[in-house]
Amino acid sequence: MTAHFATDTTWGWWRGALFWRFWVRFAILDILLRYRRTILGPFWLTLSFGLTAAGLSFVFTALFQVSAEAYVPYLVAGLSTWMYVSGSINEGCTTMVRHAGVMREYSMPPIVHSLRDCSANLIVFAHNLVVVLVLAVVFQVPLTLWTLFVFPAILLLFVNTLWLIHFFGLLCARYRDLPQIITTIVNLAFLVTPVFWFRDQLGTRVLIADFNPFFHLIEIVRAPMLGQAPPVLSVLVVCLIAIVGWFLTLVTAARMEKKLIYWV
Repeated sequence: MTAHFATDTTWGWWRGALFWRFWVRFAILDILLRYRRTILGPFWLTLSFGLTAAGLSFVFTALFQVSAEAYVPYLVAGLSTWMYVSGSINEGCTTMVRHAGVMREYSMPPIVHSLRDCSANLIVFAHNLVVVLVLAVVFQVPLTLWTLFVFPAILLLFVNTLWLIHFFGLLCARYRDLPQIITTIVNLAFLVTPVFWFRDQLGTRVLIADFNPFFHLIEIVRAPMLGQAPPVLSVLVVCLIAIVGWFLTLVTAARMEKKLIYWV
C-alpha cells in the first residue's frame, strides 16, 4: 500500500513538472506584482541587496580588521546564498496555505506550487548575484575553472530548496504552529553559520561549522564564486541532504498530499 502511494506521488510530481509553463510564468508574475508601478521594478531587489551588502561590509571590515578585498566578496557571496536558502524555508512554510485558492479552483499536483515558489526565490537570488558579479570585478576575484562549478552548484541548491519548500509546505499546512518554530530555528542557525565570519575563526570549535548543513549549502556556491574549489565534504554532505530530504519528502507527500485540500 505504501509503495502504491509512493508511486502515485512520484507520478504526480512528474505531472507537476510538466506544468512548467504555469509555475514559471506565475513565479515571474509574483516578482513583478511585488514591484508593480515602481520605476526600477524587480531591480529594486538588486539595489536593496547592494545597499545592505555595502553597509554590512563597511561595518564588518572595521570590526574584524580585515581587508575589503578578502572579506567583501566572501560576505556578499555567502549572504546572497543564505538569503536564498533561508527565504525558501521560511516561505515554504506558507506555500500551500498561500496558494489554497488556486488549489480549490484547479486540479494540479501540489508540487506545482512548491516549484512556483522555488522558482520565484531563484529569480530573487539571480538578481542578488548581479551584486556579487559586480563586486567580483571590482575586487578582482580570480576567475578559474572552478568558477564554472557555480552552475551545477546552484542547480544542486535548487534541488535541495525544492524539497525543503514542499516538505515544510505540507507539514505546516497540517500543523499551523510549525512556521513559528521553524522561523526561530532558522534565525538561530544564522548565528552559528559562517556567513559574516570565517570557518577558521572557530578554532578548536570548527565542528560547529562542519556539522552545520547550512554551512555546506552555502559553501558549495560561495567557494566557486570566489574562484576556489568547493570542499569535497560540502559537496558530499549536500548530495546526502538531497537524497535523504527527497526520501523524507516522498514519504510525507505519500501520506499527506491527498488530504492537503482539507487542511488549507
